[in-house]
Amino acid sequence: KASERKAYYITVATNAINPLQDAVDLGDATDEEKRQLLLWKRHRVEVNRIDVTKAPDIEWPEQPV
Repeated sequence: KASERKAYYITVATNAINPLQDAVDLGDATDEEKRQLLLWKRHRVEVNRIDVTKAPDIEWPEQPV
């Protein structure tokens, strides 16, 4: 189901974002961590904007690597 998939992808993104955001908040983030944080936040926004009523014709964004 598209709504479940969307929720799952948002959870995955949030789980990736949280420790990266912690490092930024503490002033201890590396340049790579800052880059990853922006990629994951952008990904989470893209997933959040998906209209699940268009299933199955949904183009899911790629996760950052």
